[in-house]
Amino acid sequence: MKKLLLMILAISFSGHLMAQGLKIIDTDLHVISEVGSEVSTPIKIQNTTDHVMRIGIERTESNIRSSQSARFCINNDCLEKNIVGDVKFVKLEPGEVLSNFVAVLETGLVPGNSSVKFRIFDVTNTNTQVEIEVNYSIKEKIKEGILFTSDVVELSDVFPNPVKEKAYFNYTYLNPDKEARLVIHSVLGSVISEFKLSPFESRLVIPVADYNPGVYFYTLYIDNEGVATKKMVIRK
Repeated sequence: MKKLLLMILAISFSGHLMAQGLKIIDTDLHVISEVGSEVSTPIKIQNTTDHVMRIGIERTESNIRSSQSARFCINNDCLEKNIVGDVKFVKLEPGEVLSNFVAVLETGLVPGNSSVKFRIFDVTNTNTQVEIEVNYSIKEKIKEGILFTSDVVELSDVFPNPVKEKAYFNYTYLNPDKEARLVIHSVLGSVISEFKLSPFESRLVIPVADYNPGVYFYTLYIDNEGVATKKMVIRK
């Protein structure tokens, strides 16, 4: 069964990318994942003008391995094939942020690096455009039941999953000079809550009474760099 991983990891630029009228907001485009998984990366685009803009999103380059598959989606409507030149169009109101554009990679069977490039442009003025590249570092699968392990922290997967009353995470904090925190976010990437891991504890307990039933994702950050993401289901 595929694991849906939503990663928001080591960013290859600072702040945001911007062209006149178009801005890429707070998006981390260097994704670290493992073989045999599916990675979903949200990319937020804002119309910074005072007029309605019809934009095109074009896949311009796809450097992926033979066992991998890449697609991109808007509102869960996806272009499945790894075809350069694929374009989807969407209308943005003045100031509106498109938050449901997602780049998806099935990571395949072999570790290594891959990348997919996109061009976002104003249909009526193609000089207004911005190019972005999503970079993937695919690692060997880590041991069962562990979300992430390093010389800073080892964090377990959530359990039980699905969660009904409380979500539990076991962890070992190995380097208290580094900050580690866990962020819970929605399918579209909105932050629901976040928790700083204490070097003096070994378990994080999250009551879910205030969460709506559904699918969520949790991401481990070390010194503000996302390092691992996984799906969590809440049922009541």
